[in-house]
Amino acid sequence: MQTNEYTVVELTNLAQQKIDLGEKLLSDLAPRETIEGVRKIRKKISQELKFLNRVKANGTVTINHILCSNLTHFGCLVECLLASADVKHVDYPLPIEDRACPLRVDIVCDGGATWIKVIARNPKSLSDAVYGRTSYGSKSILEQAEEYVQAANNFPYMFRPPTVVFRFLSRLDEELIEELQRIGIRVVILADGPTSLTDDPQHQQQQQHSGASVSDRQEEIRLLNVDVTTLIAYCSAMTNGSALWEFKQPLLSEQARWERGKPVKPILDQLFTGRRLICCQTAYDSFHDILTILGGEGEKARARELFTRIQILPDVPLEQAPKELQSLKLGGKIRPRSLQVFAFGLYHRAVTVTSNEGFTRAAKMQGLEVPVFLHDARALTEDKERTARALLLPPSDETNVHDSFSE
Repeated sequence: MQTNEYTVVELTNLAQQKIDLGEKLLSDLAPRETIEGVRKIRKKISQELKFLNRVKANGTVTINHILCSNLTHFGCLVECLLASADVKHVDYPLPIEDRACPLRVDIVCDGGATWIKVIARNPKSLSDAVYGRTSYGSKSILEQAEEYVQAANNFPYMFRPPTVVFRFLSRLDEELIEELQRIGIRVVILADGPTSLTDDPQHQQQQQHSGASVSDRQEEIRLLNVDVTTLIAYCSAMTNGSALWEFKQPLLSEQARWERGKPVKPILDQLFTGRRLICCQTAYDSFHDILTILGGEGEKARARELFTRIQILPDVPLEQAPKELQSLKLGGKIRPRSLQVFAFGLYHRAVTVTSNEGFTRAAKMQGLEVPVFLHDARALTEDKERTARALLLPPSDETNVHDSFSE
């Protein structure tokens, strides 16, 4: 359509509708700014609004400004975000070997078990994309599907490929749906209703085997790799009924306050129940050295009891670790001991239990998400109690902190 088919008033009204949509999207996203990637999306929406407000004020709106606005895509993205559970990332970049730019996943949800790509193209544009009638170098929808499925195999969550969902705004023909499902894509079509899944019986069976639920995947984990930080936290006097202290060391006092608000050991006991516990020789040796220097008699006794339940296994040579971990650059939070502990966990396909969030964040910055259960850090404090001040009653303003499976 050409601009002269619309009056200035009509174009202004269309622009205002887009502006209203953009402002609503910003409002919907505001409470979710803590989700990684949301701030970047809000910034892009704000840029779209700035442009539309400018051409509207200047009276220079054209129909192309309306049709080419990215706000339609962002609208579908936000709608999908609001309907998704346990969202971890938005517009998440995946580094792919031999690819000029990262492969981007619109929404990573279910804790990491599901990847969603939002496709808001109109039927004609979608048909062109299916059959490759796009600009030179662009990939068809089927080629993109194969790329996402391959990436899911290369970036597992809890040692399984994430479920890849293509969420379409427009209807698809049955042949294309079947082809996408054959590749391994779960298809959602908003035109059929917000929760409509066009899954054939074969695909439903695939979903059952894939274990899309994050809670299901957590329940399936039977092998845990115990890090040095977890050994310390489990044996600490602080986590074993002795948290009513004000220590001379501010960090220990802060940990004691957290412990009074949300004890760590019950969380670890629940996690350990029914699961096999392993640790590498490096973790054991490091913990033993720390315990010998800093541990009290009670903490040493708890360590002896704990290691009746933990199997100590040889370290894994780094050259036998997954290649993604081998490529991590040492420095900062990526230290040799931590690298060895996490390499051991990945090699044995075990979830690593740790409070070392610094390593997981640094690894993530380099493109590797490690399967972990993160808990709060606790120090060995039994001997520090000698110089601490006892508290008669726990303060009322305790701080709850977060413990979760993560990848």
